[in-house]
Amino acid sequence: MVGWVGSAHAQQEARVFIDAGISHARPPADVDIEPGTYGLLGGRFVAGPAFGSLYGALATDPDVADWVGGQLGLWYQSSGAGRLGWAVTGVGSAFALGDPSPYKAVMARLIPEAQVRAGRTAVILRGFGGIGRSDVTDAVSAGDTSIVTELWMYGGGLEVTPSVGSYRIWTGAEAYDSQGGTYLAAYVRTVGPLMRGIWGAGFKLWDTPTGTEPTFNITLTFPIGPRLSTELTFGRSGPDPLLNSPAAVDGSFVVSWTAYAPSPPPPLITLVGDDRNEVFFRLKDDGEDNVSLLGDFSAWEPIAMRREDGHWVVTVPVPPGVYHFGFLVDGEWYVPAEAPGIVTDEFGQLNGTLVVPEK
Repeated sequence: MVGWVGSAHAQQEARVFIDAGISHARPPADVDIEPGTYGLLGGRFVAGPAFGSLYGALATDPDVADWVGGQLGLWYQSSGAGRLGWAVTGVGSAFALGDPSPYKAVMARLIPEAQVRAGRTAVILRGFGGIGRSDVTDAVSAGDTSIVTELWMYGGGLEVTPSVGSYRIWTGAEAYDSQGGTYLAAYVRTVGPLMRGIWGAGFKLWDTPTGTEPTFNITLTFPIGPRLSTELTFGRSGPDPLLNSPAAVDGSFVVSWTAYAPSPPPPLITLVGDDRNEVFFRLKDDGEDNVSLLGDFSAWEPIAMRREDGHWVVTVPVPPGVYHFGFLVDGEWYVPAEAPGIVTDEFGQLNGTLVVPEK
């Protein structure tokens, strides 16, 4: 996850994102499925502790199956005060693949976490649990026979997230047991500034029941307007222990439009100082009692803000790099609509993105 602050009771303003683009996927060499190019259309939403998405893909080749998939989840996280934190997230999802290879699956996953912070480094202990059911139609050898598989998986992992110069780094290891066998994985990923955008890269080495699976991903994200951004991704996606699915090569180009967000007030962030290495944060004062700024530039420790001319303000020295941040407003996690580079982590929590360029 990106940030370690929040509350399931937070009055987070709802946002809706519409995504459209194109993707290409190539299955593993030993899987008898044709590679496909797809047109993508779908959307995401975040509202308080709830998050969800729904996407559909139409193949350009009639011999390649169309698909539709979605998820709905809830997260509950402790407040950002102190060096210890915890979280729990539940996600339900469904996926369906059409002719000529009909396949359906429904799944539920539970992910508890505990964290210890020291400076700008965090150590996270994470658990995994999942159950589900898949149904595939074998039309070739079994005469349209439906093959149903009960899915299950459990495991755990340890992640360390230091900041090095302008880069945020995640390293970790995971272990799973599932109906398909035992999976082990070790990974490293990082993000950094790139002109007005953000780049990210990751590598993960899997030990699966069928052998070693190296996977990787590269992501480039750029804003192109107040409500538009683009994302280009390419890589070899990892296997899924719950689905017992192998790794596959894929890539996509997506344009994301913020279809709904509250109207933005005056600028939230201004780079100041002789070398523009200080950041001035300004949040509208709506009568709150206490407001604090938190981000990975502060090791997610709260920085108290003060009242000034109808706003809550604070100036913070921040080294060049890419950071994620938000606010605690009377103890509740809050990311205003005007925050730059709003991202949703894998657990549905919103975070703003701060890019401080090199001098």
